Amino acid sequence: MVSTALPSKFQYFYYLVIGLLSSTLFYTLPSTEAFNSVLARIWQFLIGMVVYLLSNQKTEIKYQALNNEEEGECKKLLEDEESQEVDCCPNEKFSKFLKLSQRFSYMILLVVTMVNTFPLTLPPALVRPFITISTGLLMLISEDSLILSNRFLTYIGDISYSLYLIHWPIYAYWKLTYDGDKYLLLCALVSSVVLAVVTFEFFEKWYLKLSSTSIGILVVVMFFLNAVIINKDEISDNLETIRSNGSNLDNVTDDMTLDDAARLNHRWSIYDRKFLRVPSCVYETKSHLGWCRHAGLSPSGKYRIAIIGNSWAANHARMFYQECGHKAKSIMQGAAYGCEPLYPSGNTELCKGNFTHFEERIRKENPDYAFIFTRFMSIGDPFPKGVTSFDKDPIYQTMKKQMLNFIANIKFKLYILDAIPRINRKVIEEIVPLIRNHTDFETIDNLYIKPANFEMARRRNAELIKDCNGKCVLVDYEPEFFNNSTQTFRYFDDRGFSYWTDPLHLSPHGIEKIRHVWTDICTDL
Repeated sequence: MVSTALPSKFQYFYYLVIGLLSSTLFYTLPSTEAFNSVLARIWQFLIGMVVYLLSNQKTEIKYQALNNEEEGECKKLLEDEESQEVDCCPNEKFSKFLKLSQRFSYMILLVVTMVNTFPLTLPPALVRPFITISTGLLMLISEDSLILSNRFLTYIGDISYSLYLIHWPIYAYWKLTYDGDKYLLLCALVSSVVLAVVTFEFFEKWYLKLSSTSIGILVVVMFFLNAVIINKDEISDNLETIRSNGSNLDNVTDDMTLDDAARLNHRWSIYDRKFLRVPSCVYETKSHLGWCRHAGLSPSGKYRIAIIGNSWAANHARMFYQECGHKAKSIMQGAAYGCEPLYPSGNTELCKGNFTHFEERIRKENPDYAFIFTRFMSIGDPFPKGVTSFDKDPIYQTMKKQMLNFIANIKFKLYILDAIPRINRKVIEEIVPLIRNHTDFETIDNLYIKPANFEMARRRNAELIKDCNGKCVLVDYEPEFFNNSTQTFRYFDDRGFSYWTDPLHLSPHGIEKIRHVWTDICTDL
């Protein structure tokens, strides 16, 4: 819109400025963010725009027949200067330029082909602009080229945009579902080309004949349909939440079937990350983890509360806010990916930093109550070789020291979530098929559970309570998940709804399973 209002000689300058700003953004953003940012990729589209403008200018140069007077002058000049080449027609220079440009286009094509087939990985920061600019030059100067202007390659260019849009979701589906199957990869490639041809012939050719108004309406309609399709699960969840109890997180109803269980088990795993970001919390960073402070608390709230842990702290946060929010005047939340507050998991540098940060934040916050939500990790490791007691156990001694640092800055109580067995995540999608095949529930339990090390984590937590000077409370989920009749942990209900998600968090159904535990705790604060 802006460029069309400018004189033609200023349009190139306008596009140059926008291209420079876009390329600057592209090279300053992190690579993944730059690759997915439309604003950072505008410079590539502008090269195509400039090629289009230059091509239009080139086609305006036309050969015209000489009138009688001009023809006579040329004949006279030829007679007078037979030994000299006479440039009586200005378009001859352009004709020579075309001949030179065709040779140049072959050189560019050769270099681009060499770059694309080079056996070593070249720097993307250099290759990407080189390939883009070279492609623009080829488009500009390849007119009448025997190679680049033949019908087959021209048709590939016609369908290329559709192929560009269509191939990626098909390839991504193959990569995520059938990675390694070369036959299906070939099928994915062929289907991408076929769909691109169909789209070009029956959609692109059709919409290019429409008026600007019709295309505008079509774009708005398709944008709306895309928004609905992309957010269909969220829309569906919101509708189900409206129909059901608004505080219920899983939207599971009594009339649901095994088909519903399979659908929700899959959805809970797919959208697990989204569930970790709590709407009520004001985050210090853009991450779904990290530190945040809950807003919208009851004016009558009395206590300063802190909840910390690995990603389980974020996993429990919505439910905790619903159950304990009315008692709090402040809730600080801290969640560190893969790092326990009581021990630097795996002794990684990341977890060592978070370990220190947990202690610093609790000391500065000075809460009335603190809660540790953690899926056990390193605290379940066995005793080191030669160690038989907690007095000599370096893991426990680190836990004890950190716990003492915590309670020195907590006014009333520190609640610690006890360990329960981890899961074999691959079994989540198999729960419903196994139930359909009438597999015994105890067999499913044994497939689903990974019991290694959780008992050692529970032993260390129990010892921690003894050394806590009466200020620590252990919160135990074992009574909720342990089936006394089979003597196994059961992480799904009788209808096949899983209590866990693939990323090793409690599912919304699992959160509802243990909600009453926190209702009782928060009521007694």
